[in-house]
Amino acid sequence: MALFSFWWHMAFLSFSSTLFSANTVIPAYVEKLYHSPLLIGIITSILMGFPAVTQIFFAIFLKNQRFKKLYLILGILARALALFLLSISAFFISQPHLWGIVMLVGSLSLFATMGSFAGIAYMDLLGKVVPKEKRYYFFPVRQVVAGIASFVGGLMVRYVADALSFPNNYGILFLMAAISVAIATLFFPLVKEPESKIEEKISVKELLGSIPGFFTDKKLFWYIIIQILSGIYMMVLPFYTVYTINRFGNVVGNLVIFQVLGMVLSNALWGIASKRHGNSMIAKIAAILAALTALTAAFLPSIGWYYALFFLTGTILSARGIFMDAYLIEIAPEEKRVMYVGISGTIGFVGSLFPIFGGLFVEAFGFMLTFLIAFVGLTIAFFATFKLD
Repeated sequence: MALFSFWWHMAFLSFSSTLFSANTVIPAYVEKLYHSPLLIGIITSILMGFPAVTQIFFAIFLKNQRFKKLYLILGILARALALFLLSISAFFISQPHLWGIVMLVGSLSLFATMGSFAGIAYMDLLGKVVPKEKRYYFFPVRQVVAGIASFVGGLMVRYVADALSFPNNYGILFLMAAISVAIATLFFPLVKEPESKIEEKISVKELLGSIPGFFTDKKLFWYIIIQILSGIYMMVLPFYTVYTINRFGNVVGNLVIFQVLGMVLSNALWGIASKRHGNSMIAKIAAILAALTALTAAFLPSIGWYYALFFLTGTILSARGIFMDAYLIEIAPEEKRVMYVGISGTIGFVGSLFPIFGGLFVEAFGFMLTFLIAFVGLTIAFFATFKLD
């Protein structure tokens, strides 16, 4: 039941994530309504940064809880509420308006923050109930489930985006995403959770002071460096969508489809790479591919090439999804798992600031120079991945 519960959750979470994708749907929605690269960058940073900056505080609370399943369920349901509020905003605000920005930023801030809370509980529960000997196939299967659900979500995005007028099409997508997130919790109550050890309570100040001691684990240190540098990729990814739409019109549904196809079809390859060569190899391949997409994104001659580009971004996102969870669980001692998640997330907040710079760069210098800056940063990230071994 434990494995099925996590796969069920991943299926509906992935379906919903495609419906309001931070890399495609949200940028297309904001571009349509507000025409602001800076706002797109701010929203991307919120979705990346709020989970990161709040993780350490949630970790302090959750590390002293014997059972974390209930907190996981509550966190997921709070995310569903946030998406419901986002859908209400989309239905009723069809012109640029301050209240629209407030609702957009507020609902996505709630969604991101509760993702941090639920994410720590999720990782701890997963580490306790999924045996180590089953993890080598659990993560690839989870990604396959995620890919299939995302593909169905992509088909839904394309249908709804074309069948309904703006802004009702986005309102429907966000509402469906909210319902899907709530359904994702259905089987978690049936999971039998072992009791966690209770550590001695410490203050935030004491905890922050203890962080340097964790970096005696060099693998954790370099994992966090890679996590920060991956923010460069997330900086430019939403602008691939905006740039393509500006050149070729409203093709967001097709972009989602090709991105999801890349995720689905690459999952088996990442699973094989993980089993034969380890999770660090996945990071190396993903980093070099990410650098290549940034180098070529502004120079492709036709829409067909951009479909191929988004197929490649899907393979990179799939690799990132496997690596970020699997490698952290691999290196984290059981008694320190919650703190590893909290520390890596909080320090990784630095990487979430890159999308804001991306928005500023696009407004100041245009897409081409922004993509080339990202290429340089991602090349550095590629060389850093060799420190993970």
